[in-house]
Amino acid sequence: MPFRTSVLRPLVAAALCSFSALQAREAADELAGFSRERLKRIDHFVEQLVSARQYSGLVVEVTREGRPVYSRAVGTSNDSGRPLREDDVFAIASLSKIVTTVATLMLVEEDRIGINQPVSDFIPGFAQTQVVTNAPDGSVHLQPLARPITIRHLLTHTSGIVSFDAPQGSTVQGVAARSGGSFPTLAEAADYLTHVPLKHQPGEAWTYGVSTDVLGRVIEVASGMPFDQFLTQRIFQPLGMNDTGFAVSELKQSRQVDRDERQADGTLKRIPSRPRGGPWPSGAGGLFSTPKDYLKIGHLLLNGGQVEGVRLLSPRTVELMRLDQLHGLSKPTKIYPVSDGFGLGVEIRTDVARAGWLGSEGTFGWNGASTCYCAIDPKEKLVMMIWAQHTPNAEFSLYERFNTLVYQAQVR
Repeated sequence: MPFRTSVLRPLVAAALCSFSALQAREAADELAGFSRERLKRIDHFVEQLVSARQYSGLVVEVTREGRPVYSRAVGTSNDSGRPLREDDVFAIASLSKIVTTVATLMLVEEDRIGINQPVSDFIPGFAQTQVVTNAPDGSVHLQPLARPITIRHLLTHTSGIVSFDAPQGSTVQGVAARSGGSFPTLAEAADYLTHVPLKHQPGEAWTYGVSTDVLGRVIEVASGMPFDQFLTQRIFQPLGMNDTGFAVSELKQSRQVDRDERQADGTLKRIPSRPRGGPWPSGAGGLFSTPKDYLKIGHLLLNGGQVEGVRLLSPRTVELMRLDQLHGLSKPTKIYPVSDGFGLGVEIRTDVARAGWLGSEGTFGWNGASTCYCAIDPKEKLVMMIWAQHTPNAEFSLYERFNTLVYQAQVR
């Protein structure tokens, strides 16, 4: 027996050593279930886009269960050639809508707003808003509302409110036509929209527009606080989002990223950044933020309304937010009209097969016209972001290719 033990001990030790070495190699190859080698394909992707002058700069952030998986900035932020950084300040355009949605749902939880409550309870003029209809002979007529515009209609872009311009063939009723940027306050902008005829009856179609700006005014009325102050005091400060807001302070302007604009000849023109998007706070598209700041919004929603010990929403509310609310209505957007539905303020991946690129059903998020994208995958516990300052939005199938490269690197 002693002889056998003495023989076996070295063999067991060798086997354990070999197993430990294998585990070490696997750990070196994987990070939070991702292959380090396969993640290098994202390096090649962003480097190629920048070197080919398809984009001047890109920031990528991928996390799993809050753990960093991939984080990189490539390219330049302005014409001086300053290298792009992960804490640079971007105009995030329609990614603002997710933040405004979170604010709205916080007030729903406080019983200050009801999801099915008429918007006219907060902005009385919407009780009299008219709706455009087209007669068989091609003439345009205005009809009264068949039903009230509700908070749900605003959250799901089914309100019929499209823009500050009247639908084709109709005119603004009772006031002089104005552009969205011509109002000194959010209250005046929202009141003007009550005079603009709806493109369709509330709830009868999905039409992307400025409904989220109206939500900003609803938040002001319901909370008794200016919209921008509400976001700062109730969301940005608690989450430590110190670089997020509707204006960029002078101290931070050196970190602002200029926007690229594709020209007719295919070249990129750099458009200098502005420290403020407009005279009033646009919940639909006026926020500035950094990738590092906005990750906190992604993690908040991934974690059921809580991040870093701060809870803003109930898990049940986040579940409702990410359920498809369209109930068969078509979503005729230029991006993903057949593979995605729409929840409360966010797009929902409902059909991966029809999408034609890698991902998970139930993934939700949105993107902005300045080419800022955020997707949250509850199944795989992922937050995925790719940001630029670039128009037109998402050139060169940016989001589809990015998603595929993230998921191909996931090995468990």
